[in-house]
Amino acid sequence: MKQICSTLAEKIQFIDIEHTHSHSFGHLILPLQGTLRLKSGQRSLILDYHHVLFLPSGCEHSYYSKDRNEFLVFYIPYTLLSHNCTDDEVKYLEFDDRWRALRFLMLNECEAEKTSTTAMNQLLYYSFQLIQQNQEYPSIRYLHNHYHTSISLQTLAALEHYHAGYYSQWFQKKMGVSVQTYLQNLRLLEAKRLLRETNYSMLAIAQQVGYEHQASLTRLFKQWEGITPHAYRNDSINK
Repeated sequence: MKQICSTLAEKIQFIDIEHTHSHSFGHLILPLQGTLRLKSGQRSLILDYHHVLFLPSGCEHSYYSKDRNEFLVFYIPYTLLSHNCTDDEVKYLEFDDRWRALRFLMLNECEAEKTSTTAMNQLLYYSFQLIQQNQEYPSIRYLHNHYHTSISLQTLAALEHYHAGYYSQWFQKKMGVSVQTYLQNLRLLEAKRLLRETNYSMLAIAQQVGYEHQASLTRLFKQWEGITPHAYRNDSINK
Protein backbone atom coordinates (compact mmCIF):
# COMPACT_ATOMS: atom_id res chain seq x y z
CA MET A 1 0.00 0.00 0.00
CA LYS A 2 1.25 3.50 -0.79
CA GLN A 3 0.00 6.92 0.20
CA ILE A 4 -0.97 9.19 -2.68
CA CYS A 5 -1.74 12.85 -1.90
CA SER A 6 -3.59 11.92 1.31
CA THR A 7 -5.34 9.10 -0.53
CA LEU A 8 -4.37 5.49 0.11
CA ALA A 9 -4.41 3.15 -2.86
CA GLU A 10 -3.70 -0.56 -2.94
CA LYS A 11 -4.45 -3.81 -4.69
CA ILE A 12 -6.56 -6.02 -2.43
CA GLN A 13 -7.52 -9.69 -2.48
CA PHE A 14 -10.66 -10.32 -0.41
CA ILE A 15 -11.23 -13.54 1.55
CA ASP A 16 -14.33 -15.74 1.92
CA ILE A 17 -15.11 -14.63 5.49
CA GLU A 18 -17.79 -11.95 5.66
CA HIS A 19 -16.69 -8.76 7.37
CA THR A 20 -18.77 -5.71 8.28
CA HIS A 21 -17.52 -2.20 8.96
CA SER A 22 -17.84 1.48 8.10
CA HIS A 23 -15.16 4.15 7.82
CA SER A 24 -14.64 7.89 7.77
CA PHE A 25 -13.36 7.90 4.19
CA GLY A 26 -14.78 6.90 0.82
CA HIS A 27 -13.93 3.81 -1.19
CA LEU A 28 -13.49 3.69 -4.94
CA ILE A 29 -13.16 0.04 -6.00
CA LEU A 30 -12.16 -0.97 -9.52
CA PRO A 31 -12.12 -4.62 -10.66
CA LEU A 32 -8.96 -6.42 -11.69
CA GLN A 33 -9.98 -10.07 -11.28
CA GLY A 34 -12.78 -12.16 -9.77
CA THR A 35 -15.88 -11.06 -7.87
CA LEU A 36 -16.69 -9.34 -4.59
CA ARG A 37 -20.07 -9.75 -2.86
CA LEU A 38 -21.15 -6.72 -0.89
CA LYS A 39 -24.19 -5.66 1.12
CA SER A 40 -25.01 -2.09 2.07
CA GLY A 41 -28.33 -1.32 3.71
CA GLN A 42 -31.00 -2.96 1.56
CA ARG A 43 -28.70 -3.52 -1.42
CA SER A 44 -26.92 -6.76 -2.30
CA LEU A 45 -24.28 -6.22 -4.98
CA ILE A 46 -21.85 -8.34 -6.96
CA LEU A 47 -18.79 -6.40 -8.01
CA ASP A 48 -17.02 -7.94 -11.01
CA TYR A 49 -15.31 -6.83 -14.24
CA HIS A 50 -18.63 -5.36 -15.42
CA HIS A 51 -18.91 -2.80 -12.60
CA VAL A 52 -17.12 -0.18 -10.54
CA LEU A 53 -18.20 0.70 -7.01
CA PHE A 54 -18.10 3.89 -4.97
CA LEU A 55 -18.85 3.76 -1.24
CA PRO A 56 -19.30 7.11 0.54
CA SER A 57 -17.85 7.80 3.95
CA GLY A 58 -19.85 6.52 6.90
CA CYS A 59 -21.45 3.75 4.83
CA GLU A 60 -21.68 0.48 6.75
CA HIS A 61 -21.18 -2.50 4.48
CA SER A 62 -20.44 -6.23 4.55
CA TYR A 63 -18.25 -7.98 2.02
CA TYR A 64 -16.60 -11.28 1.12
CA SER A 65 -15.40 -13.20 -1.94
CA LYS A 66 -15.51 -16.90 -2.74
CA ASP A 67 -13.17 -16.93 -5.74
CA ARG A 68 -9.72 -15.76 -6.69
CA ASN A 69 -9.91 -11.99 -6.89
CA GLU A 70 -8.05 -8.70 -6.93
CA PHE A 71 -9.33 -5.14 -6.86
CA LEU A 72 -7.76 -1.70 -7.06
CA VAL A 73 -9.05 0.20 -4.02
CA PHE A 74 -8.73 3.91 -3.25
CA TYR A 75 -9.37 5.26 0.26
CA ILE A 76 -10.54 8.82 -0.31
CA PRO A 77 -10.65 11.27 2.63
CA TYR A 78 -13.82 13.21 3.37
CA THR A 79 -12.12 16.53 2.64
CA LEU A 80 -11.60 15.42 -0.95
CA LEU A 81 -15.07 13.89 -1.25
CA SER A 82 -16.89 16.92 0.12
CA HIS A 83 -15.73 19.05 -2.80
CA ASN A 84 -16.44 16.48 -5.51
CA CYS A 85 -19.37 14.20 -4.58
CA THR A 86 -22.82 15.71 -4.13
CA ASP A 87 -24.53 12.96 -2.10
CA ASP A 88 -23.84 10.01 0.19
CA GLU A 89 -25.34 7.21 -1.89
CA VAL A 90 -23.56 4.04 -2.96
CA LYS A 91 -22.74 4.18 -6.69
CA TYR A 92 -22.77 0.89 -8.61
CA LEU A 93 -21.72 1.84 -12.15
CA GLU A 94 -21.07 0.10 -15.42
CA PHE A 95 -17.38 -0.51 -16.02
CA ASP A 96 -17.28 0.97 -19.51
CA ASP A 97 -14.42 2.06 -21.78
CA ARG A 98 -13.97 5.32 -19.86
CA TRP A 99 -13.43 3.48 -16.58
CA ARG A 100 -11.21 0.94 -18.33
CA ALA A 101 -8.94 3.71 -19.61
CA LEU A 102 -8.97 5.42 -16.22
CA ARG A 103 -8.02 2.20 -14.46
CA PHE A 104 -5.08 1.73 -16.81
CA LEU A 105 -3.76 5.20 -16.01
CA MET A 106 -4.36 4.77 -12.27
CA LEU A 107 -2.50 1.47 -12.24
CA ASN A 108 0.44 3.06 -14.03
CA GLU A 109 0.59 5.83 -11.43
CA CYS A 110 0.21 3.45 -8.48
CA GLU A 111 2.95 1.17 -9.77
CA ALA A 112 5.33 3.94 -10.80
CA GLU A 113 8.55 4.28 -8.82
CA LYS A 114 7.58 7.85 -8.04
CA THR A 115 3.88 8.67 -8.13
CA SER A 116 2.90 12.04 -9.58
CA THR A 117 0.64 13.79 -7.11
CA THR A 118 -0.71 16.11 -9.81
CA ALA A 119 -1.44 13.25 -12.19
CA MET A 120 -3.18 11.16 -9.54
CA ASN A 121 -5.28 14.12 -8.41
CA GLN A 122 -6.39 14.69 -11.98
CA LEU A 123 -7.33 11.02 -12.35
CA LEU A 124 -9.31 11.07 -9.11
CA TYR A 125 -11.12 14.26 -10.11
CA TYR A 126 -11.99 12.66 -13.43
CA SER A 127 -13.35 9.62 -11.61
CA PHE A 128 -15.64 11.91 -9.58
CA GLN A 129 -16.90 13.43 -12.83
CA LEU A 130 -17.71 9.97 -14.17
CA ILE A 131 -19.56 9.14 -10.95
CA GLN A 132 -21.66 12.29 -11.20
CA GLN A 133 -22.36 11.79 -14.91
CA ASN A 134 -23.73 8.29 -14.27
CA GLN A 135 -26.55 9.32 -11.96
CA GLU A 136 -29.25 7.69 -14.10
CA TYR A 137 -30.66 4.73 -12.24
CA PRO A 138 -31.25 1.44 -14.11
CA SER A 139 -34.85 1.11 -12.93
CA ILE A 140 -35.67 4.67 -14.05
CA ARG A 141 -34.16 3.97 -17.45
CA TYR A 142 -36.16 0.75 -17.60
CA LEU A 143 -39.38 2.62 -16.85
CA HIS A 144 -38.68 5.10 -19.64
CA ASN A 145 -37.95 2.30 -22.11
CA HIS A 146 -40.74 -0.08 -21.11
CA TYR A 147 -43.60 2.12 -19.81
CA HIS A 148 -45.83 0.67 -22.53
CA THR A 149 -45.50 -2.85 -21.10
CA SER A 150 -46.55 -4.54 -17.88
CA ILE A 151 -43.86 -3.75 -15.28
CA SER A 152 -43.57 -5.49 -11.93
CA LEU A 153 -42.16 -3.91 -8.79
CA GLN A 154 -39.91 -6.95 -8.41
CA THR A 155 -38.32 -6.28 -11.81
CA LEU A 156 -37.56 -2.66 -10.94
CA ALA A 157 -36.24 -3.55 -7.47
CA ALA A 158 -33.91 -6.18 -8.91
CA LEU A 159 -32.38 -3.61 -11.28
CA GLU A 160 -31.33 -1.51 -8.27
CA HIS A 161 -30.37 -4.57 -6.20
CA TYR A 162 -32.97 -3.74 -3.56
CA HIS A 163 -35.60 -5.90 -1.96
CA ALA A 164 -39.02 -5.15 -3.45
CA GLY A 165 -40.38 -4.06 -0.07
CA TYR A 166 -37.72 -1.35 0.25
CA TYR A 167 -37.65 -0.26 -3.39
CA SER A 168 -40.95 1.66 -3.19
CA GLN A 169 -39.60 3.73 -0.28
CA TRP A 170 -36.34 4.37 -2.12
CA PHE A 171 -38.16 5.42 -5.29
CA GLN A 172 -40.48 7.80 -3.42
CA LYS A 173 -37.51 9.44 -1.70
CA LYS A 174 -35.44 9.65 -4.87
CA MET A 175 -38.13 10.80 -7.34
CA GLY A 176 -40.61 12.53 -5.06
CA VAL A 177 -43.54 10.43 -6.31
CA SER A 178 -44.60 6.78 -6.20
CA VAL A 179 -43.66 4.28 -8.89
CA GLN A 180 -47.28 4.14 -10.04
CA THR A 181 -47.53 7.93 -10.34
CA TYR A 182 -44.25 8.13 -12.24
CA LEU A 183 -45.40 5.41 -14.64
CA GLN A 184 -48.76 7.11 -15.17
CA ASN A 185 -47.02 10.38 -16.05
CA LEU A 186 -44.78 8.65 -18.60
CA ARG A 187 -47.84 7.11 -20.23
CA LEU A 188 -49.74 10.37 -20.10
CA LEU A 189 -46.94 12.32 -21.79
CA GLU A 190 -46.70 9.82 -24.64
CA ALA A 191 -50.48 9.65 -25.03
CA LYS A 192 -50.60 13.46 -25.31
CA ARG A 193 -47.95 13.39 -28.01
CA LEU A 194 -49.81 10.74 -29.99
CA LEU A 195 -53.09 12.65 -29.66
CA ARG A 196 -51.46 15.83 -30.95
CA GLU A 197 -49.29 14.36 -33.70
CA THR A 198 -51.20 11.36 -35.05
CA ASN A 199 -54.66 10.29 -36.15
CA TYR A 200 -54.50 7.01 -34.23
CA SER A 201 -57.71 5.83 -32.62
CA MET A 202 -58.15 6.14 -28.86
CA LEU A 203 -57.85 2.37 -28.49
CA ALA A 204 -54.62 2.28 -30.53
CA ILE A 205 -53.12 5.07 -28.40
CA ALA A 206 -54.19 3.36 -25.18
CA GLN A 207 -52.50 0.14 -26.28
CA GLN A 208 -49.33 1.92 -27.39
CA VAL A 209 -48.85 3.45 -23.95
CA GLY A 210 -49.53 0.26 -22.02
CA TYR A 211 -53.27 -0.04 -21.51
CA GLU A 212 -55.37 -2.89 -22.86
CA HIS A 213 -58.62 -0.92 -22.93
CA GLN A 214 -59.52 2.59 -24.02
CA ALA A 215 -61.36 3.13 -20.73
CA SER A 216 -58.05 2.99 -18.84
CA LEU A 217 -56.68 5.85 -20.95
CA THR A 218 -59.85 7.85 -20.35
CA ARG A 219 -59.53 7.38 -16.59
CA LEU A 220 -55.90 8.49 -16.76
CA PHE A 221 -56.81 11.72 -18.54
CA LYS A 222 -59.72 12.49 -16.26
CA GLN A 223 -57.50 11.95 -13.22
CA TRP A 224 -54.62 14.16 -14.37
CA GLU A 225 -56.12 16.53 -16.95
CA GLY A 226 -59.76 16.71 -15.92
CA ILE A 227 -60.88 16.00 -19.49
CA THR A 228 -61.16 13.01 -21.83
CA PRO A 229 -58.49 12.11 -24.41
CA HIS A 230 -60.93 13.09 -27.16
CA ALA A 231 -61.41 16.54 -25.61
CA TYR A 232 -57.63 16.93 -25.27
CA ARG A 233 -57.18 16.15 -28.98
CA ASN A 234 -59.86 18.64 -29.97
CA ASP A 235 -58.35 21.35 -27.78
CA SER A 236 -54.92 20.72 -29.34
CA ILE A 237 -56.34 21.01 -32.86
CA ASN A 238 -58.18 24.24 -32.08
CA LYS A 239 -55.15 25.98 -30.56
